[in-house]
Amino acid sequence: MEASAIIKRRRAAAGLDLFRNIAAGLGLALLCAGCAELTIAWAPLKPKGEAARPPIAAAASAEEWERTRAPRLRALLEKNVYGRMPDASRTEVVERHLIDAEAFGGRATYEEVRFRPTAIYNDVAATAPGDDLIMALVTPAKGQGPFPVILMETFCARWSAAPHPAATGAEEDREMGGVLGAVATYVFGRFICTPPYDAILDAGYAVAVMHPGDLVPDSAAAGPAALSALSAGHRDEATRWGAIAAWGWLYSRAIDALSDDPRIDPDGYILWGHSRYGKAGLVAAAFDPRVDAVISHQSGTGGASLNWDKPGESVGAIIDSYPHWFARAYAGLAAASDGDGARPEVDQHMLLALAAPRPILLGNARRDVWSDPNGAFRAAQGAAPGYAAYGLKGLAQEDLRGFEPGADIAYWLRSGTHGVVEEDWPAFLSFLDAHFKTGATGTPDN
Repeated sequence: MEASAIIKRRRAAAGLDLFRNIAAGLGLALLCAGCAELTIAWAPLKPKGEAARPPIAAAASAEEWERTRAPRLRALLEKNVYGRMPDASRTEVVERHLIDAEAFGGRATYEEVRFRPTAIYNDVAATAPGDDLIMALVTPAKGQGPFPVILMETFCARWSAAPHPAATGAEEDREMGGVLGAVATYVFGRFICTPPYDAILDAGYAVAVMHPGDLVPDSAAAGPAALSALSAGHRDEATRWGAIAAWGWLYSRAIDALSDDPRIDPDGYILWGHSRYGKAGLVAAAFDPRVDAVISHQSGTGGASLNWDKPGESVGAIIDSYPHWFARAYAGLAAASDGDGARPEVDQHMLLALAAPRPILLGNARRDVWSDPNGAFRAAQGAAPGYAAYGLKGLAQEDLRGFEPGADIAYWLRSGTHGVVEEDWPAFLSFLDAHFKTGATGTPDN
């Protein structure tokens, strides 16, 4: 099939769904009760509510943590929240195509990497349904490599998130008049689609961009079929993985595709995701030790925020809205999260603990109560035993203020609501510089 036909089909399957989701989401935000929590209520500046529980048992050493504690936590999260991850995986790089050796005003080389990921369950291998995936790779043209790379899963199509007139799909985007990116930017902030490439490149970071809907459509109708096809060797529907797990798995397959590139620092795989893709980034770190850092921005329920004792989006609400995101068992936790059942032995502080010893940044906004910044802070506090096993502290601050970018778990709280805005990227880069540049410190200007 020709590339133009492939892109048109993907636009029909993913782009138009995104437009409808954005439009519907905006309408609902204006009408539903959750809007009041989203835009009027304020997250407290001091942690409020009970500590994360059950508490994570301390490990005497990193070896004990990796041998006994971490596998148990992964198993709990697979069983109760995300579904079973593949037994094994492989990735074939099909093609590398140079788009522009002097992109972004001569700051970068712009390439497209076509790759084919395969998931294996019970010795049954299944590739992604449809066509090969395309990742845009933007590497600094100046500076001494190899460069740390920020792997991004974005809401907008790849050619909007990594814009270039010669990018595959850009012609179809022009035919649409760029409406999808324009709507998303209007609703969710200046950088929801396209990050500030000039600042990122000048700071010495490469960027790799994927659209997760190319793997598993973010649709309750189409998503389950793609998930089932990818996990053909796993017959138990009750424990089949959800889209969040599959999107997390996609981050790891992108690492596979970049692992032979000498320009990319093998100790510098940084995952970036906002909202649902922030959840996916944390899942990837929990299951893939090659991940070196995560920026999980406003990941909320099913991500960094605790499931219980919370305002905003409940487990029941997220399951009702996005039933394809999680394993079926997560719906069973809804009653417990609403106080109508026994609390299970799993919560999201366990997901954060599994990132240890890698640094993570949890981004939040004070009026984004729907994503529960307070619950994310308490989850970060509860993740301390994972970092302690490596002799690290984890979260360093006492309340939701006082951003410390060099902390093992950095917590960022700005004013405003859900989205990616101008204040966010200086915080993200400050965190990255603190961990990937020797001797770097500092906080963003805001």
